[in-house]
Amino acid sequence: MLTKAQIKETLFSNGLRPGDHLLVHSSLRSVGPIDGGPEALIDALREATGAQGTLAMPTFNYRFGLAFPYFDPRRVGSRAGALTEIFRRRPDTIRSLHPTHSVAAQGKRASEITADHYKFGAFGVGCPIDRLVQAGGYVLLLGVSHLANSCIHVGESHAGCMKFDWQDGPLPVVKILLPEGTIIDYQLDCTASCSRAFNAVEYWLRRRRMISDLMLGEALCFLIKGKDIVETVVEMIRKEPDVLLCTRPDCRPCTMARDYLLEHGAG
Repeated sequence: MLTKAQIKETLFSNGLRPGDHLLVHSSLRSVGPIDGGPEALIDALREATGAQGTLAMPTFNYRFGLAFPYFDPRRVGSRAGALTEIFRRRPDTIRSLHPTHSVAAQGKRASEITADHYKFGAFGVGCPIDRLVQAGGYVLLLGVSHLANSCIHVGESHAGCMKFDWQDGPLPVVKILLPEGTIIDYQLDCTASCSRAFNAVEYWLRRRRMISDLMLGEALCFLIKGKDIVETVVEMIRKEPDVLLCTRPDCRPCTMARDYLLEHGAG
């Protein structure tokens, strides 16, 4: 049975230090039995980052769970995995204001990282994940692959990728409840489009020895510096503009993006 001490020892032996900032994408089921359950896992991750560090998790509800009549971060649940919903509900967690792809955080820079998310798009430059990356933060893929690695979307934004939506026409407008009680209209953006081809990033990162492989319980995990992911994605796209586009004919975002590249001589 996995213990808090084992979790922290494993992370520390792979380069994480107290004071670091850590974004965790997770599959709780993949970990297996944990002494103290999911709360103990969260406690261990938080203790590993220390008093000066920050722990963050995606609390996405996605487009399929658009909140009505408005997005209230205290009421709308996370659909990004069981661990993220437990994390969201903790009293010391701060959740960013984005109606489909919010990020929750605890720790020293939680408020700073999550502030004004709706002003920067789901994964645009300046969004919470980008702020964590620019602060030198790590990404932990806990029992999941790069298909769940939202930092890659941030890399696409830094690369200036032209993105397209899943549907034709104007993007949906969603209402957001601000902390002071004001309700605003927010138009969704395309930065969170398809991620089916994101495992292509792994070869580039491994070739440069940027991935630390570790086991937490029964889960194979990858620990990577966020800046390494973003900078690698930018370089990949510069060399092969369509490298992160899937080839499914029913995927409108990737089909439209590939057509755009061909039309502009970049495909």
